[in-house]
Amino acid sequence: MRRIAVVCLLVLAGCGSPAPPRPAPSAPHKTQEALMMAVPRAVHTATSLPDGRVLIAGGCVRDGCEGTPDGGRSELFDPRTRTFVPGPALAEPRVGHTATALRDGRVLVTGGYPDENRAPLASAEVYHPSTGTFEPTGAMSFGRGAHTATRLRDGRVLVVGGVDGTGVTAGAEIYDPLTGRFSAAAALPQPRATHAAVLLGDGSVLVAGGQSGRTTLLDTALTYDPAANVWEAVGSIDAAKYKLALAPLPGGGALLIGGQTSDDRAARVARTERFDLHTRMFAPGPTMAEPRFKISEAVVALPDGRVIIAGGVGVEVYENGVLRPLAGATGAERQFPAVAAVPDGVLVTGGYDNSVRVTANAFIVSG
Repeated sequence: MRRIAVVCLLVLAGCGSPAPPRPAPSAPHKTQEALMMAVPRAVHTATSLPDGRVLIAGGCVRDGCEGTPDGGRSELFDPRTRTFVPGPALAEPRVGHTATALRDGRVLVTGGYPDENRAPLASAEVYHPSTGTFEPTGAMSFGRGAHTATRLRDGRVLVVGGVDGTGVTAGAEIYDPLTGRFSAAAALPQPRATHAAVLLGDGSVLVAGGQSGRTTLLDTALTYDPAANVWEAVGSIDAAKYKLALAPLPGGGALLIGGQTSDDRAARVARTERFDLHTRMFAPGPTMAEPRFKISEAVVALPDGRVIIAGGVGVEVYENGVLRPLAGATGAERQFPAVAAVPDGVLVTGGYDNSVRVTANAFIVSG
């Protein structure tokens, strides 16, 4: 782990001033379709629904990443009409929350902040595609923001770490969609927030990076065994970093992507790492065309094994151990955008730029 000077802990506007983005190389044979959401959003979520639509929920909607209450209404993207339509209001406005697709098609939304400088929420709610409504469900044991939520093989959802209003927490709990309740899981060995998590091929959950306090970043990684309710340390990542992402890979391992190694303006990471399920170790992966951080919702794994990576100026695809551009430059850097798979590509929505100007711009990339 490494100690750093972190000015803020919340994920709303970031910590420090990032360096100017480096443009990604263009890919002239790929397509990019420009769209527009109903309102600007960043630090929101985008979740694919069984019928091909995408649920866009929460986030901040004003420059400076303020205005969370105004983002308390959702919207839905319809890939057939190529339009965003108003969705139902969330029970509570949220930013820095999680949205997890359940096996029955519903979407579990947990925690997050009701607005800047407010304590995180303990509440959770479920979106029902059949009725087009959000309904409250059982609450977590305490409020969380900057946490992770990972669906397990049996359909339950593991919620890990985050900020609880007083500091970083080691607490973990599991949501059961059948009962609508959360129950305690084994706590992490140490507090962790702004980390990344992913389900591995053997049914365990890999958690990597993040921060354990206001001044400490982590280079450690752990796996959680749901059957034994036990955490186990695995190989360390290449540097202490946070605001990174993990994606599942064919073969059961995972790809660790980007992040930030300090609060310095030039500390964004372009490196990737591969986690091997059998050796339980990380190895260097290919380098991205540009550094990317604040990408917790900007990475999506497709059914064919490809991993789409946004959260910067361009979009890249990881396939068979190689990175390549998937679309040309998008005109401005996007920090904290949200992406989701659609039937003919990947939908990239919102985010903010280096001046924390929130955008309503969205686009579909394919190729």
